[in-house]
Amino acid sequence: MPENQIEKQEVQIGFYEMYNFPRVIGAIDCTHIRIQSPKSDIGEQFRNRKGYFSFNVQAVCNSKMEITNRVARWPGSVHDSTIFDNSLVRAQFENNEFEGCFLLGDGGYPCRNYLMIPLLNPTTNSELKYQKSQIGTRNIIERVFGVLK
Repeated sequence: MPENQIEKQEVQIGFYEMYNFPRVIGAIDCTHIRIQSPKSDIGEQFRNRKGYFSFNVQAVCNSKMEITNRVARWPGSVHDSTIFDNSLVRAQFENNEFEGCFLLGDGGYPCRNYLMIPLLNPTTNSELKYQKSQIGTRNIIERVFGVLK
Protein backbone atom coordinates (compact mmCIF):
# COMPACT_ATOMS: atom_id res chain seq x y z
CA MET A 1 0.00 0.00 0.00
CA PRO A 2 1.23 3.58 -0.58
CA GLU A 3 3.51 4.75 2.21
CA ASN A 4 3.39 8.52 1.78
CA GLN A 5 1.11 11.26 0.48
CA ILE A 6 2.86 11.57 -2.91
CA GLU A 7 2.63 7.82 -3.57
CA LYS A 8 -1.02 7.86 -2.51
CA GLN A 9 -1.81 10.68 -4.94
CA GLU A 10 0.03 8.96 -7.81
CA VAL A 11 -1.91 5.73 -7.23
CA GLN A 12 -5.21 7.61 -7.06
CA ILE A 13 -4.46 9.42 -10.33
CA GLY A 14 -3.60 6.11 -12.01
CA PHE A 15 -6.89 4.55 -10.97
CA TYR A 16 -8.88 7.67 -11.85
CA GLU A 17 -7.47 7.67 -15.38
CA MET A 18 -8.91 4.19 -15.96
CA TYR A 19 -12.65 4.72 -15.42
CA ASN A 20 -12.98 8.03 -13.52
CA PHE A 21 -13.37 6.47 -10.07
CA PRO A 22 -11.89 8.97 -7.58
CA ARG A 23 -9.75 8.33 -4.48
CA VAL A 24 -9.05 4.64 -5.17
CA ILE A 25 -5.75 3.31 -3.82
CA GLY A 26 -6.28 -0.39 -4.42
CA ALA A 27 -8.31 -3.15 -6.00
CA ILE A 28 -8.79 -6.23 -3.81
CA ASP A 29 -9.78 -9.81 -4.54
CA CYS A 30 -8.95 -13.41 -3.71
CA THR A 31 -7.84 -16.22 -5.97
CA HIS A 32 -7.40 -19.94 -5.41
CA ILE A 33 -3.92 -21.41 -5.82
CA ARG A 34 -4.19 -25.14 -6.44
CA ILE A 35 -2.27 -27.47 -4.12
CA GLN A 36 -2.09 -31.21 -3.56
CA SER A 37 -4.25 -32.59 -0.79
CA PRO A 38 -2.55 -32.20 2.58
CA LYS A 39 -3.64 -35.85 3.21
CA SER A 40 -4.27 -35.41 6.88
CA ASP A 41 -7.19 -34.72 9.16
CA ILE A 42 -7.15 -31.05 8.00
CA GLY A 43 -7.20 -31.84 4.28
CA GLU A 44 -10.86 -31.05 3.73
CA GLN A 45 -10.34 -27.50 4.99
CA PHE A 46 -8.31 -26.91 1.84
CA ARG A 47 -11.04 -28.15 -0.53
CA ASN A 48 -12.63 -25.07 -2.10
CA ARG A 49 -16.19 -24.58 -3.40
CA LYS A 50 -15.06 -25.77 -6.85
CA GLY A 51 -13.99 -29.11 -5.39
CA TYR A 52 -10.20 -28.94 -5.57
CA PHE A 53 -7.60 -28.29 -2.88
CA SER A 54 -6.20 -24.77 -2.67
CA PHE A 55 -5.02 -21.81 -0.69
CA ASN A 56 -7.34 -18.81 -0.95
CA VAL A 57 -4.95 -15.89 -1.50
CA GLN A 58 -6.04 -12.27 -1.08
CA ALA A 59 -4.18 -9.52 -2.92
CA VAL A 60 -4.44 -5.76 -3.33
CA CYS A 61 -2.95 -4.14 -6.41
CA ASN A 62 -2.32 -0.60 -7.56
CA SER A 63 -3.06 0.94 -10.94
CA LYS A 64 0.28 -0.32 -12.32
CA MET A 65 -0.70 -3.96 -11.67
CA GLU A 66 1.74 -4.18 -8.77
CA ILE A 67 0.69 -6.26 -5.78
CA THR A 68 0.90 -3.96 -2.76
CA ASN A 69 -0.52 -6.31 -0.13
CA ARG A 70 -1.17 -10.04 0.00
CA VAL A 71 -2.37 -12.67 2.44
CA ALA A 72 -1.44 -16.24 1.50
CA ARG A 73 -2.20 -18.44 4.50
CA TRP A 74 -5.87 -19.40 4.39
CA PRO A 75 -7.27 -22.77 3.25
CA GLY A 76 -9.42 -22.87 0.13
CA SER A 77 -12.65 -23.36 2.08
CA VAL A 78 -12.35 -19.92 3.71
CA HIS A 79 -14.55 -17.13 2.27
CA ASP A 80 -12.97 -13.96 0.88
CA SER A 81 -14.70 -11.78 3.48
CA THR A 82 -13.22 -13.83 6.35
CA ILE A 83 -9.74 -13.33 4.98
CA PHE A 84 -10.38 -9.60 4.64
CA ASP A 85 -11.86 -9.30 8.14
CA ASN A 86 -8.68 -10.84 9.58
CA SER A 87 -6.22 -8.87 7.43
CA LEU A 88 -3.82 -6.06 8.21
CA VAL A 89 -5.20 -3.99 5.32
CA ARG A 90 -8.66 -3.97 6.94
CA ALA A 91 -7.14 -2.85 10.23
CA GLN A 92 -5.18 -0.11 8.46
CA PHE A 93 -8.32 1.25 6.82
CA GLU A 94 -10.32 1.03 10.05
CA ASN A 95 -7.54 2.90 11.87
CA ASN A 96 -7.79 5.66 9.23
CA GLU A 97 -4.28 5.10 7.85
CA PHE A 98 -5.76 5.64 4.37
CA GLU A 99 -8.34 8.25 5.33
CA GLY A 100 -10.45 9.47 2.43
CA CYS A 101 -9.35 6.62 0.15
CA PHE A 102 -11.16 3.57 -1.19
CA LEU A 103 -10.53 -0.06 -1.97
CA LEU A 104 -12.61 -1.61 -4.75
CA GLY A 105 -13.79 -5.18 -4.28
CA ASP A 106 -16.30 -7.59 -5.74
CA GLY A 107 -19.51 -8.86 -4.16
CA GLY A 108 -17.56 -11.32 -1.99
CA TYR A 109 -16.60 -8.44 0.25
CA PRO A 110 -18.71 -6.42 2.67
CA CYS A 111 -19.56 -2.84 1.72
CA ARG A 112 -17.78 -0.49 4.10
CA ASN A 113 -17.17 3.26 4.02
CA TYR A 114 -13.71 2.52 2.57
CA LEU A 115 -14.54 -0.65 0.55
CA MET A 116 -16.75 -0.09 -2.47
CA ILE A 117 -18.45 -3.09 -4.08
CA PRO A 118 -20.83 -3.44 -7.05
CA LEU A 119 -24.51 -2.67 -6.61
CA LEU A 120 -26.93 -5.60 -6.69
CA ASN A 121 -29.51 -4.09 -9.06
CA PRO A 122 -28.46 -0.72 -10.46
CA THR A 123 -31.32 1.08 -12.22
CA THR A 124 -30.78 4.85 -12.20
CA ASN A 125 -28.29 6.57 -14.49
CA SER A 126 -26.11 7.39 -11.46
CA GLU A 127 -26.15 3.78 -10.28
CA LEU A 128 -25.32 2.47 -13.75
CA LYS A 129 -22.46 4.97 -14.05
CA TYR A 130 -21.12 3.91 -10.63
CA GLN A 131 -21.40 0.24 -11.59
CA LYS A 132 -19.51 0.67 -14.86
CA SER A 133 -16.77 2.69 -13.19
CA GLN A 134 -16.45 0.37 -10.19
CA ILE A 135 -16.32 -2.84 -12.21
CA GLY A 136 -14.04 -1.39 -14.88
CA THR A 137 -11.57 -0.04 -12.35
CA ARG A 138 -11.63 -3.15 -10.15
CA ASN A 139 -10.95 -5.39 -13.15
CA ILE A 140 -7.24 -4.68 -12.82
CA ILE A 141 -6.92 -7.17 -9.95
CA GLU A 142 -8.42 -9.85 -12.22
CA ARG A 143 -5.75 -9.03 -14.82
CA VAL A 144 -3.06 -9.26 -12.13
CA PHE A 145 -4.23 -12.76 -11.18
CA GLY A 146 -4.31 -13.74 -14.88
CA VAL A 147 -0.71 -12.66 -15.31
CA LEU A 148 0.34 -14.27 -12.04
CA LYS A 149 -1.17 -17.62 -12.95
